[in-house]
Amino acid sequence: MAEAPLKVFDFNHIDSSLSPGTIEMLKNLYTYYHKKHYGYEKLYRGFQKKNLLCNVVAGKAIITSAVAGGITLNPIVFASLTGFGLVVKAVANFKKYDKKTEKANFARVEYKKIIDSIRFYLMGEPFNEKTFLDKLKMVDDFISDHCMEIPAKVNQKYSKRFTTI
Repeated sequence: MAEAPLKVFDFNHIDSSLSPGTIEMLKNLYTYYHKKHYGYEKLYRGFQKKNLLCNVVAGKAIITSAVAGGITLNPIVFASLTGFGLVVKAVANFKKYDKKTEKANFARVEYKKIIDSIRFYLMGEPFNEKTFLDKLKMVDDFISDHCMEIPAKVNQKYSKRFTTI
């Protein structure tokens, strides 16, 4: 049984002094940046899990090799488990999961700040459109230059999970 999609706009107060055009623009921006935040959140969690898994497996293999090698006094056991642990650690370093985690976290945090700002503007905080849009362009340019793209698979999951109605 498929669950009903969640609403993107999970807040209920919009200041009545805002013009309908401003409200529509802010809602469109909120929808766009909510999707970006969701995508980078998924990337961040995925890279975090992969990095942790590689580090735990590598550490466990090396520790097991020390214990098993000491008990059996067999250098083949020691060498094979240590080699496996070092290969797993090398793969983690080669894939640069730690750097990818940092970059995805940076993008996630920046997009969270943006959607929080939009929420405050919708609730009546003073809004300067030009300044805000310039800030959004700077953040988008920086993230597109320094961070990876969100995979299409994540965007499809977002579309299945959220509705903008």
